[in-house]
Amino acid sequence: MDLAELRRLRLRVQGLRGPFDASAPAVVRRFVAVQSQEFLPAQWGLATRMPAERRPDAASVAAALDAGEILRTHVLRPTWHFLHPDDARWVLEVSAERVYGASRTYLRRLGLEGETGTRAVELVAGSLEGGHRTRAELRAALDAGGLPITGLAYNYVLILAELERVAISGANAGKQRTYAAFDERVPPSAPRPREEALAELAARYIASRGPVTERDFAAWSGFTLGDARRAFADAADPAGANDGRIEWVDVEGTPHAFDAASVDALDGGPDASAGRDVVDLLQAYDEYIMGYAPPRSYLLPAGRSDPVRPEFPLHAIAVDGVMCGRWAPVVGASQARLRIVPWREFSRAEERALAASVAEIERFLGMPVEVEHEGIREG
Repeated sequence: MDLAELRRLRLRVQGLRGPFDASAPAVVRRFVAVQSQEFLPAQWGLATRMPAERRPDAASVAAALDAGEILRTHVLRPTWHFLHPDDARWVLEVSAERVYGASRTYLRRLGLEGETGTRAVELVAGSLEGGHRTRAELRAALDAGGLPITGLAYNYVLILAELERVAISGANAGKQRTYAAFDERVPPSAPRPREEALAELAARYIASRGPVTERDFAAWSGFTLGDARRAFADAADPAGANDGRIEWVDVEGTPHAFDAASVDALDGGPDASAGRDVVDLLQAYDEYIMGYAPPRSYLLPAGRSDPVRPEFPLHAIAVDGVMCGRWAPVVGASQARLRIVPWREFSRAEERALAASVAEIERFLGMPVEVEHEGIREG
């Protein structure tokens, strides 16, 4: 398999071609965890993976978040992710130790190790017993409890509360996001053995993003390469819960794993190669980008070999799965402005495809979008 075929299959498996998920929560459920560092753009990333006739607008995705059908918390690598309620507990349990490890230096510097951190989490838990709370309300609860914590330390108090399965995302209060009690939003489930949880995480990662390498999984999940290798082996075990559906393919000399059953199912759907010159307006942390380890050569245009890193404008323009520019939305109360920074000239067909993608963003936002084209900037 060459890089062109790898792109084609990944775009199809990810649902960016021939989308097949029925709802935004279903997208999150299939992906297990979806990076959501940029809140509104991350919701756009969910919408793009649904068929046009079912594609929700921003208000509909926000309603699913308010209802707790999609949750948002710090998990895996210490950054924001969307999770489905059915997966939140076990994914947090298996990854909390890794997130703690990545955060320990800051916790120590900020004085949140030991008794102070424990007391702060207890105060957060007590406040959430009364309902969903904004950040300001939780900070006031800390003040009232004799812990006036602000700034970066306050952010880490909330992360601690998430890792301890005390707090998770709540319903918006106007334009302010809130936290809710974890057990209110997440159904109970029995603890899983670490190896079993890692094997399921790997199996579902492979099914939603394959073909992938063990290194891709380690970079995405935050686990060690040794953990990734064991998880892939367990996911491919014919006697395991995944029924041995994992197969391997060589991509330019490197073994990649894919879920054979998922790929076979996709072959019965719309033709993944149909619709050349498709322009995707991908949010910067989209799973098509962040779901794999650097340097992400499948994403790079010819002649470029350096890793694709976030920069301003933050988000990525891709033509047929190859990055060819950046974009940035500025969303106002009744109108949005979309800044386009290409890395090269676009063909007429690509310009038409770009216009179609901008129209999809207009429908998603529910407001007119003014496009501001800038000159070509080399990537």
